[in-house]
Amino acid sequence: MKIHVGIDIGTTSAKCCARKGNEVIFEMKQIYEKEETENENHGMQNPKLILKTVMGLLKQIQSQIQQENLQISDIWTCGQMHGIVFWNQDFIADLDSLIHSSLYNWTYSTPSNFLKTLPKWNSGESHPGFGLVTMAWLYHSDKDLLKNFNRCGTIMDLFLTYLTQNSTTFISHHNAHSWGYCTREGTWQNEIHEIIPNWIRLPNITKNCSEVVGTWNEIQCHVASGDLQASVASLEYFENTAYIILGTSAQLCCLVDPNQLETTVLLPPTVVQLPYSETKHLIGGCAMNGGNALESMLKMRNPENYSSDHLHKLLQELDHSPPSDMPSDLLIDPIFIPERGATKKLLIGNIKTETTDEKLLEATHQGIVNNLFSLFPISLLTQLNIKRLALVGSAQRPRFRRHIEYTANKFSFATPKSEISTPFGATNFLQIQ
Repeated sequence: MKIHVGIDIGTTSAKCCARKGNEVIFEMKQIYEKEETENENHGMQNPKLILKTVMGLLKQIQSQIQQENLQISDIWTCGQMHGIVFWNQDFIADLDSLIHSSLYNWTYSTPSNFLKTLPKWNSGESHPGFGLVTMAWLYHSDKDLLKNFNRCGTIMDLFLTYLTQNSTTFISHHNAHSWGYCTREGTWQNEIHEIIPNWIRLPNITKNCSEVVGTWNEIQCHVASGDLQASVASLEYFENTAYIILGTSAQLCCLVDPNQLETTVLLPPTVVQLPYSETKHLIGGCAMNGGNALESMLKMRNPENYSSDHLHKLLQELDHSPPSDMPSDLLIDPIFIPERGATKKLLIGNIKTETTDEKLLEATHQGIVNNLFSLFPISLLTQLNIKRLALVGSAQRPRFRRHIEYTANKFSFATPKSEISTPFGATNFLQIQ
């Protein structure tokens, strides 16, 4: 029996699982250590610390599998899609001596005036935090900043390059698209070469999302998928269904036939079309403001008395019952992080001294749901022939579900039996066509 290992290299932690058939036999998670010098608030992280964490997890799970007299056949990886890291391929053999840049993740900011100077991306809209946008900005701001590096990739691509010791770096169509300037055909748009350093080799794009990019200890290593695609791949598939995934951020997405989009549907700038498989594209409204807005709202109101325990207690209470006599004029549009493709800003109206924390959070839940449906309009769901909404993660909680059902009352609802698991989803791309 083949043992597939899936690894999710996220922004704050790494997760790892092993599956035998469809059964998960081991799972692990490790939060990254932090350095005092690490500038997380500006979207910069230490890739070496991340890779050492991931290697530690991989070796732990390998040890457990061997104790069961089993062997790993394949390693599948997914993770943060937009980030970029640079390194010197001549020093890839050893992590301690690796010459590398910071990891510039999806929260890294690029001046809006600079964005306006970039070439048009023919297959989407460019935004701050996209890998090639970050690369162009770094090269523009300091021509010598990247002079010590000759390769680039997502943090997953660096991990796989180190693991396999392959001299060629590969990036999946999933993650290349999330960098920007990737064509629908899976090539780099020519104009990008005019604004990035010519001594850094861009990764080779693979359209096959299960392609083997090398081996580690005779174990096949597959190209890394995007974490959003892996999330969807971990869930039960329903026809004519969109998924609402509510966690720290929020996504409303569905799988569609790309031919349907070309002939009948015009997507708004707040909805992205992402590569998924040979026969399906993933259409998504990806809100930066999800569960994170609940913490932000409570901190804004009373920063001195905020505690995560208090927030957790309030959320449990809201799951059991909504606050009575909710004021109809209490309005919260919880845009603490700018949404891509939208111009909305944080809006708070009609909070009074008698407004309790419970009522404040109830209105914030409603605002999160309203924001998500403003990014991905109900009219577009109807146009795509969506009949059902599958609720995933915190979307299943009563405190969110009641607002979703009220706002999207024309749809039926499903609760997938499968737990959302990005590392498990990454291993599923072998069988997804």
